[in-house]
This record gives sequence, structure tokens and C-alpha cells, in this order.
Amino acid sequence: MDWKFILIQAIGLLGNIAVISAVQFNNRKIVLGAQALACVLWSVHYGALGAVTALCTNFISLGRSAVFYFNDRRWAKSKLWLWLFLALFVGNSLLTREGWRSILPGIGMCATTLALWTKDEKKLRLLYLCSSPPWLVYNILCGSYSCTIVETIALISYISAIYRFDIRKTKTKAAN
Repeated sequence: MDWKFILIQAIGLLGNIAVISAVQFNNRKIVLGAQALACVLWSVHYGALGAVTALCTNFISLGRSAVFYFNDRRWAKSKLWLWLFLALFVGNSLLTREGWRSILPGIGMCATTLALWTKDEKKLRLLYLCSSPPWLVYNILCGSYSCTIVETIALISYISAIYRFDIRKTKTKAAN
């Protein structure tokens, strides 16, 4: 195998590891910090693959992560930020024109954006779960093999986190 191909796949893998690890913590700031790191890694990964929609999507996501990290400050609390980033993701999907597959990152990132906006960790985990299927399909279509594998693992991780923090906790409270 070509070393460049392996390096490109490894960079995508590192971005996924950052995000998958983060959701196992019940701390919004850790999740957002890991998301920002992943955006940088994924931008490089998708850019090297020539996947323009995902490259631009992750560039927008880096700005989103920065704003949402500081949403305890007055300037960042405005819902205008939420609507701006949702519009940017939709607009990016329409403007990058990689065919019908361009809509998939937009759907995934809109779900992720809503997840990162909420301060409710339960909703955050459910919305992350909703963001995975569109990315899984996009990764298959653009040749991001490391992200395809890890997106499958991410689905399992999100389901695990939902069970650990939401379902099991609810069952334990009901039993007591």
C-alpha cells in the first residue's frame, strides 16, 4: 500500500478517536474540545481525499466548536449562532456540489450542531447517534475507509453511552 494513503486514513482515524473518546465523559467542555481537534484532523483527511463537502464542513465545524465552547458568555449565547451554523452547513452542502452525496455531511453536521448547542447530555448523545448514519454513507462513497470503520464503532459507542447514562440510570432510579 502507498504510504500517503495510509497516512491519510490514519489522520481520519485520529479525529474519530478524539470524538469517540469524548462522549464517554459526562462533560460538555471535553466533548467540545475533542470536537474541535477532530475538525482539524478531518479537514486534513478529507482534503487529501478530495472530498470537498466534508473538508468545508469540518472547517465550518471548527468555528462552531469555538463559539459553542464559550456559550456561557453573553456574546455566544445568542440563538443566532445556532441558526448561522445550521444555515452554513446546509449552504455548504448545496454549494460544494459533489452530487447527491453532498447532502449527507450537511444532515450529519446539523444533528451534531444541535447536539453541541444543547446543555442536556442526554439530548447530546441522542443527536450524536442521529449524526452517524449520514456520515457512514458519505465515508463509504468518498473512500474514507478509516472513518467508515470508526463511524461504525462510533454508533456502538453512542449506543453504549446512551445505555450507561440514560437507560440504565433510569432503570436504577425506577427500581429504587
